[in-house]
Amino acid sequence: MDHSKIRERSLRQLLEDNFKVARHCRKLAENIEDASLKYYFQNVASRRSQFAMEIAEEISYYGGKEPYMSSTSYERNRMEQGMDDQASAVRKALKINKDSLELYQNALCQIHEGSCREILLRHKAYIENGIFELRSIKTLLKYVPTSTEGSKERVN
Repeated sequence: MDHSKIRERSLRQLLEDNFKVARHCRKLAENIEDASLKYYFQNVASRRSQFAMEIAEEISYYGGKEPYMSSTSYERNRMEQGMDDQASAVRKALKINKDSLELYQNALCQIHEGSCREILLRHKAYIENGIFELRSIKTLLKYVPTSTEGSKERVN
């Protein structure tokens, strides 16, 4: 396969991944009651949608035509299972970001054009920072008392 096909395939995978992550983060923001986590996931969703648009521009620049983006492939109407608490939502987001980071690393191994590579490096750095933040949030959630634990302490 020639280099342009490999580049386009990698960019399309990243485009799809960014839309999926943005959609997932929006769903998490809807289901979480904590205002700060809701705001965090809304910002991540917005940023990942922006990344998808940047990648779409790169595909159209190198390919000469606008990429086809099917809205049905990104739409899932089933509810997230296991998202009962904030900790499980953060764990799921962490897993999704790690998978996304792996896709970016694979794409960077195959794409060598300067401007495209620079965009991917910027996206990858944001995702790495997001993984660091999610790990910190996960650690902090371990030490936040839940309402049921607080009521048990008052009873004793």
